[in-house]
Amino acid sequence: GYLSNLGKYTEGRPAGEWVTFPTTAEHLKEVFDRIGIDFKHYEEWHFTEFQSTIPGLTEHLSEYSHPDELNYLGKLLEMQFDDDREKFIAAIEYGDHADSLQDIINLAQNLDCYWIYPSVHNEEEYGRYLVDELEEPELPEEAKKYFMYEEYGRDASINDDGMFTEKGYIYNNRNTFTEWYDGRDVPEEYRVTPQPPQRSIPDPEKVEMDAAAPGQRTAQTAEQPQEPRPVIPIVLTSEKPAEKLKEITDRLEQGIAEL
Repeated sequence: GYLSNLGKYTEGRPAGEWVTFPTTAEHLKEVFDRIGIDFKHYEEWHFTEFQSTIPGLTEHLSEYSHPDELNYLGKLLEMQFDDDREKFIAAIEYGDHADSLQDIINLAQNLDCYWIYPSVHNEEEYGRYLVDELEEPELPEEAKKYFMYEEYGRDASINDDGMFTEKGYIYNNRNTFTEWYDGRDVPEEYRVTPQPPQRSIPDPEKVEMDAAAPGQRTAQTAEQPQEPRPVIPIVLTSEKPAEKLKEITDRLEQGIAEL
C-alpha cells in the first residue's frame, strides 16, 4: 500500500512511500521517518492506493486500514500453501466473510469452512462431477447417456448456495467459523506500527509530597517562636527623685501598652 502523511497531504505537500506487507517494525519506522510522521507536528497517516496479486482483495481495503492489520493479513497469506491460496481467492469472491479487513483476516484462518472443486466451472461440470466422481446419485452407465447433468448441477449448486469462480466451484460447508481476530487487538507478534513517544508520568508519591510541602512549611513557620525584641534601656532625663519616679512609671506603662 502507498502510505502517506495525512497532515502534509491536506496541506498540499504530499509525502508518501510504498510499503509491502508483511514488513518489520524497523522498516516501517524508517518509512515513517522519511515521510515525516514524527508524532509531534505530524502523527496521522492514510493509504492512498493498494496493489495485490490476489484478485479482489484491494476492494476490501480502505485508506484508513491499519498497518498492523495489513501486516497480520500479510503474515497469514505468507504461510499459505498454493491450494489454500486458491481457496482463499475463491472465498473472497464468494464473499460471505469479506466485508472488512477484520473479516478477511478471519477468513484466512477458516478456510476449512469451504469446499472447492478446482476443475468445476459451470453447472454441467458440477453435475458430471457429482455423478461420475462422487456417484451422487449412483447411475448405471446406460442411464448416464440420458442424464441431464446441467440441470442436476444447477439444482445442486442452488441447494449448496455455491458459486462458480475462476478458481473453481466453492461453497460454505457449514463448519464453525471461528472469529480469531476481534478487530481490536492485533497479536503482538504482528504489530509493526511505531508507537508515539510516551510523556513522562510523575511519581504520585512525589506529587503528594510536593503538594503538601507549602502547607508543611506554613505549619512549621507558625510553630517557630518569634525572636525576642531587643532590650532598650530607659534613659531618664529628670534630675529630681520624684520626677524620675514618675518618668519611670510612664515608660513602664508605655511599654506594657505596646505589648
